[in-house]
Amino acid sequence: MQGIEFEEDKNFSGLSKTAPQALEAKPSLMMKLLERIGVVDKTTANFILLGVAAIFFGVTIFLYARTLVEPAKDWSLDEKVILEAQRLRP
Repeated sequence: MQGIEFEEDKNFSGLSKTAPQALEAKPSLMMKLLERIGVVDKTTANFILLGVAAIFFGVTIFLYARTLVEPAKDWSLDEKVILEAQRLRP
């Protein structure tokens, strides 16, 4: 394995000795809205947002449950139609 040469980076100083900088996320629109309302503590705001999400989830499940369940068939209407058809037959 002779004849292999590697490029040397003379500007590379190895591992940096400075501490990594902490990244801070931008607050969301809802967090800004809650701060404007008067909620200062972030944990309280998070619980409020979690409660709002749970309410929306519950309403969604309720609406889907009503649309997915087939309503009971009203047989009285069919009986009326059959009787009416028999009466109109000659």
